[in-house]
Amino acid sequence: MCKVGIYLVCDYPDRNSFLEAVKLCDGFGVDFLEIGIPFSDPTADGDTIEKAALEVLEREGIDDFYDALKSARKIFSRKLYVMTYANIVYANGIENFAKRFSFIDGVILADVPFRESKRFKDILKKYDIGFVHFVTPETDFETLEKIKSSANDFIYFISIRGTTGGKFELDSDAIERLKKLESSKQDIIVGFGIKTRDDVKKACEYADGIVIGTEVINSLTIGRFDEFLGSVVR
Repeated sequence: MCKVGIYLVCDYPDRNSFLEAVKLCDGFGVDFLEIGIPFSDPTADGDTIEKAALEVLEREGIDDFYDALKSARKIFSRKLYVMTYANIVYANGIENFAKRFSFIDGVILADVPFRESKRFKDILKKYDIGFVHFVTPETDFETLEKIKSSANDFIYFISIRGTTGGKFELDSDAIERLKKLESSKQDIIVGFGIKTRDDVKKACEYADGIVIGTEVINSLTIGRFDEFLGSVVR
């Protein structure tokens, strides 16, 4: 069964709506949540997610996000991941961040390549927090094998070159690398560009699951998240 992950921007469009979205995800049986802690320079995010994150940043900071995530943890019964950028973790101190957020299952740092991940991964592991590595259609095969053998949580396969929100596609380079990852002990989760049930089906021909972000934010913005969730999960 292909796993479905949903990406939410923490406290977007507001705290109550965010927590209601978490509750809906739990009720619909979403396999995991990826919750973005907003950052002022989100290099991996497309326009939709960046706009949402910057809107939240105008009124909130890390203490607010901590409180929101603690509330989300009480609501959501399956795996909960935080997605953010290295500067957020550094600013708090890696160990302090790990202690404070020890209730989450894993961390996704969008701007940390494999060669720089150990300093984060080792400390997070002490608090039973997984570290999610990225693979892209351009990842060299030597690095891919290192990621496959050392991953302690799912491997996030970025399907397209560029930022989130583009058209979903798997070119020959992407498919070749996904096939190389088939023997991984960890789940392979495809993200970037997935919007429809057809996109989900296509991605799951090669992977263990998917994560959807931009279309989630769009549906929250217009107040139709429950409809969208039902269209991709059920």
